[in-house]
Amino acid sequence: MKINYIKNGDYLIPNLGITTSTTNSINRYGLLKLNYIKKQLYRNLLMNNQLTDYLSSVSNDCNIKFETMMNNYKKKDKKLSEKNKMNNQMEWIKLMNNYKNVVDEVILKEDSQMLDETIVIGYGTMKKSDMTGAISSVDVEALASRATTNPAEALQGKVAGVNILKSGGNAGAGVSVKIRGIKTMGSNEPLYIVDGFPGDITTVNPQDIESMEILKDGAAAAIYGSVAANGVVIVTTKNGKKGETKIDFNAFCQFTSASNKFEMLNSDEYLYVHNMMYENAVAKKPGYLSFKDSDGKLKNPTGFDTNWQDEMLRNGLSQNYNVNIRGGSDIAKYSISYNHSDDKGIFRGNKYTQDNARVKLNLQKRIFNFDASLAFKVTQSQQPQYSLKEMYAMAPMVPVYDENQPSGYGLNDMTVDGVRLEMPNNRNVMADDHFKHKKTNGYDIIGNIGLTVDIAPWLKFKTAYAYRGYYANTKYHSEKYTADIQGQSLYPYNYDSNSYWYEQTFDNVLTFDKTFGKHSLSVMAGSSLSAARKDWSQINVEGKKMNYDVVNGKLVITEVPAGFFDPTSPTIDAGTGGTFTGSGSFWNYNRASFFGRINYSYSGKYLFQATIRSDGSSKFGKNNRWGVFPSMALGWRISEEEFFSGDVVSNLKLRASWGRLGNENALGYYYAPTMTSDNTQWMSYVQGTNPWPGMVNLYLVNDALRWETTDTKNIGVDFGFFNNKLSGSLNYYYNTTEDLLIEKVMSPSAGIYNPTVNVGKMRNKGFELELNYADNSNGFEYNIGFNLFTTKNEMLKADPNQVLYGSALKGAGHFVTQTLEGYPVASFFLYKMDGIFQSPEDVTNHYTEVVQPDGSIKNIVLQPDAKPGDIRFKDLNNDGVIDENDKEYCGSGIPKLEANLSFGGSYKGVDLSFLLGSAWGHKLYNANRLYYESMDAGINLFKSTLGAWTEDNRSNVMPRAVLKDPNMNSRESDRFLEKGNFIRLRQLQVGYTLPKNLTKKVYIDKCRFYVSGENLLTWTNYSGIDPEFSSSILDTGVDVFIYPFTRSYVVGLQVTF
Repeated sequence: MKINYIKNGDYLIPNLGITTSTTNSINRYGLLKLNYIKKQLYRNLLMNNQLTDYLSSVSNDCNIKFETMMNNYKKKDKKLSEKNKMNNQMEWIKLMNNYKNVVDEVILKEDSQMLDETIVIGYGTMKKSDMTGAISSVDVEALASRATTNPAEALQGKVAGVNILKSGGNAGAGVSVKIRGIKTMGSNEPLYIVDGFPGDITTVNPQDIESMEILKDGAAAAIYGSVAANGVVIVTTKNGKKGETKIDFNAFCQFTSASNKFEMLNSDEYLYVHNMMYENAVAKKPGYLSFKDSDGKLKNPTGFDTNWQDEMLRNGLSQNYNVNIRGGSDIAKYSISYNHSDDKGIFRGNKYTQDNARVKLNLQKRIFNFDASLAFKVTQSQQPQYSLKEMYAMAPMVPVYDENQPSGYGLNDMTVDGVRLEMPNNRNVMADDHFKHKKTNGYDIIGNIGLTVDIAPWLKFKTAYAYRGYYANTKYHSEKYTADIQGQSLYPYNYDSNSYWYEQTFDNVLTFDKTFGKHSLSVMAGSSLSAARKDWSQINVEGKKMNYDVVNGKLVITEVPAGFFDPTSPTIDAGTGGTFTGSGSFWNYNRASFFGRINYSYSGKYLFQATIRSDGSSKFGKNNRWGVFPSMALGWRISEEEFFSGDVVSNLKLRASWGRLGNENALGYYYAPTMTSDNTQWMSYVQGTNPWPGMVNLYLVNDALRWETTDTKNIGVDFGFFNNKLSGSLNYYYNTTEDLLIEKVMSPSAGIYNPTVNVGKMRNKGFELELNYADNSNGFEYNIGFNLFTTKNEMLKADPNQVLYGSALKGAGHFVTQTLEGYPVASFFLYKMDGIFQSPEDVTNHYTEVVQPDGSIKNIVLQPDAKPGDIRFKDLNNDGVIDENDKEYCGSGIPKLEANLSFGGSYKGVDLSFLLGSAWGHKLYNANRLYYESMDAGINLFKSTLGAWTEDNRSNVMPRAVLKDPNMNSRESDRFLEKGNFIRLRQLQVGYTLPKNLTKKVYIDKCRFYVSGENLLTWTNYSGIDPEFSSSILDTGVDVFIYPFTRSYVVGLQVTF
C-alpha cells in the first residue's frame, strides 16, 4: 500500500484527514523522523482501513514484528463508534511514537515519486526537488536483477541518453558506455565515482550498490571539470545500518548458448560454389575440384564435412554467489560483502573468473564522522587464442584431427589417391586452441578513508584520501606445432608481461549549508590532488638461437632449436639457452584541481546553481597546463506557486543549464625513456645496424596543445501527474566539443610517430524523455518505465588536409567510414550499387559521355572488365571513371532514436518483470559479408552464395562467383550496408517470495526464487550475428568478426537472514 504523508516542520506524519490544528499538536511527539521514514507522497486521505497497510509498510521495512500491536488496535477499533475512531487513531499515533527508535531503522529507498528524496551529486548530496541539472537516478533493485557482475552492463536500457554496448559474447568481454553520444576521438567512457572517488565500476558488484546517479549535463558534471566531458556515473555502495546484523545471500546459475550463428557452406555446397568461381574466372582448377562421382558430379575427396563453428562453440555455464553482512550501533556501522563469479564462455578456451570483497566502516562520535572502505578484486581471464576469421574460413572437407599430419590435427595440405588437393590455406583453429595458452590475472585494490568534522550544524569539513591500484600479469605459451603448413610455429615461445598502475587522490572539502527564513544557501569549496603512475615490463623467450658461420668467405646465418628441454613448460626459465628479448617503461601523471559550488533556493521555488573548477594536468605543456570549467543552472518549481492548481499536475519544474567541461582522454601518457634506436618502420633502425645504431626521439613535443572543451546546454522539465503516480522528465541538449585532439598522419618518411594536434569541432544534440508510472491496485503493485532519446551527431569543422578513415578491411584499400565536415563521425561513404549486369549489352550500354579536348564527345564504358553477373556501380560525378570520387554518403552507425520499455509487478508473492530495448534510424556495414560473400578467394562462404548469379539464376542481388574479382564486385559499396533497426527482449523474469509466516519459522526474513531469460528474442532484418555491438569510434557501425552474443537462462535465489 502506498502511504500518504504530510510534512510538518522537520517530520512526516501519516495523512489521516486530521485538521491543521490537530496536526500541530501532534508535532510535539516527534513523529516519524523525516530522514528515516520511507518517503511516499500522496494527497488522498488515509482512512481507518489504511492504518493496517501503513503499519505493514513500516514493519516490512524495519523487519520488526508488530502483529501483536496490530491485533490489539483492530480489536479496540471495532468496538468504537465512528465518532471515536479518530481518537483511536490519535492513540495509535502516540503508540507509534514509543517505537521511534525502531522506526529510525527504516531503510532509505529510492522512489522516483518522492520529491524530497536525497540524491548523490559531486562532493555532496541534494534534494531531488532542488536539482537543476540533468540527473537520472537508477533503480538499483532492477539493476541487481540482471545476471551480470558488471553494473555497466546491467544499466543497459535503464536511463535515457545512456548507450550501453558490449564488445562480444565471450566471457569477460568489455562494455562500452556513452552518455549523449560521441564527443571525442579518444575514450568516450564516462567518469565513474565510487563512494566519492574516481573508480572502476567493474570492481563493484550490482548487489552492493545502494544508489546510482547519472550526471548528463554540464551543470551536474562540471564540478569534476576536465574528466567529466563524457558524463559522470556516481555509485554509492551499501553502508551498514544500526540494529541487528543482517545477512543477504544471492546466488544464480546461468546457462548460455550462442543466440545466433552464421550459416556456412557444407562440403558439397563448398565444392559447388568454388567450382563456379574457377569456371567464371577461366582458371585452372585445384585438385579438390577434380574428383567426380559416376554421374559426373563433383565429389567430396576427403569424405569429411566439418562444421567448424559447432566444433569451437559449446554451451556455457556461469555461477555467481554473493553474500553481504551489515549491521551496527549508534557509534559504529559496518558492511561486508563478498562475491564469486565463474563464467565458462560459449567458445572453447574461454573462461573468466572474478572474486570481489568489500568492507565499509562508519564511526560517528560527537562532531566527528569517520568513513573507511577497502575493496579487492581478483580476476582471471582466458580468451580464445584462435581467429574467428579462420574458424569461418576453414574448408569443411578438412577433418579436425588427422594422425597422419605433423601435430595430429587436420591440415589443408592433403593428398587423396595420389592427388594433392591444393585446398585454400587456412589454419586449424582447434590446433591453435590446443597448443596456444594465454592467461591474464588481474588484481585490484581500492582503499578510501575520510574524516568529516561537523564544525557547526551548518558547517562541515571533510578530508579524505583514496588509493587505487591494479596489477596485471599475463603469461603466454605456445609449443612447436603445425596448424597451417605455410604458417608453422617452428619453435616454442613464451612471454611473461607485468604491469602495475596506481593512483592516489587527496580531497579536502568545506561545506556551508544554512536556511535563513525562505532563503536556503549551500556553498562548497574544495581541492583535489591526483597522482598516477604505471610501470610495465615484458620478457620473451623463443626456443631458437642464431648460428653464425663463414662459408666460402661469406657470412651464413642459420636458426637452430635451443632451450626448452621441456617444450610444454610455460615458464621463462624453460627457454634458457634460447633467444631472450625484453621491453618495459613507465609513465607518471599528475593533476591538481580547485573547485567550488553555490546552490541557492528561495522559498523552495526559485533555484540557482553555479560551479567552477580549475584543473592543471601534466599531459599538457606549460603554455596550456591549466583549464577553467564553469557552469550555471536555473530552476523554477512552478507547482509550488500559489496560483498553481495541483489537482492533476502534482509536480512541475523547469530547468535550464550551461556548462563547460574539459577532456584529455585522447592524449596518451609520456613514457620514459623517449630515446630509441627503433624506427617507425617495422624491423628497421635509425642508422645502420649493430654495433652502431642511432638514437632518436620519435615523439614531437607540442607545448601549444590545448584541452578539448565541451560546451553543454540543457533545457528540461520535471513533472508529476495524479499525485506523482506518473512522473518523468523531458530534456533537450545541445553539446559542442571544440579543439578536438586528433592524430595528424605523417608521411612514413618522417620516421616519427603521428603527433596529436588540436583540430576540429563536433556537435551532439537531441531529446530525452523518461516516464514512470507506479500504482497499487487491490494488492497488485506495478511499475511501468519508458525512456527514449534521440542523438544527432555532426562534425562542424574538420582538418581540410586530412580525412579520418576507419580501419582498412580486406586489404589496405577497403575503407568504409570517413569523418568529414558536415557529416556524423565515422559516416559511411560507399560506392552505389545499381543492380547486376544481365547481358554483354548491359555492360557496353553502361557508359558516360565525356567531352574530349577537341570538343568531341566520347562514350566511355565505365566497367570494361565486367561480365554478365557482375555488379553495376554508379558514376556519380559523370567523369567516366568509377573511383573514390564516386563514393556517396550512405548513413551512419549512430542510432537516431533509442527506446526502452520496462515493467515490474508483484501480487501475493509472485513477481514478473521484463525489459524491451530498441534502436532506430542507423545503418550497419556487415563486413562479414564482405569476407564470406565476395566469392573471389579460396575460403568457406555463407550459404547465401548458393544464390549467386548464373545463366539459370539471374539474380539482381547476389553477383556471380569469380576468382580474383576482376570487376571489384566486393569493393566498399552499399551492397554490404544494412538497416540496423531492432527490437529486443533483453530480460524476462518471474519470481516467487515465500510467505513470511513460513520463512520466520526458520529465522529467515525473506526468501525469493526466480527464473530469468536474457536476450531471448530479437526482431531485426539485419543479417549479421547481432545488431547491437561496440566498436572503435572511427569504425562505428562496422560489424567484423565479433564474438557471437549469448542467450541465457538463469535460476536464482535471494535470501535475507
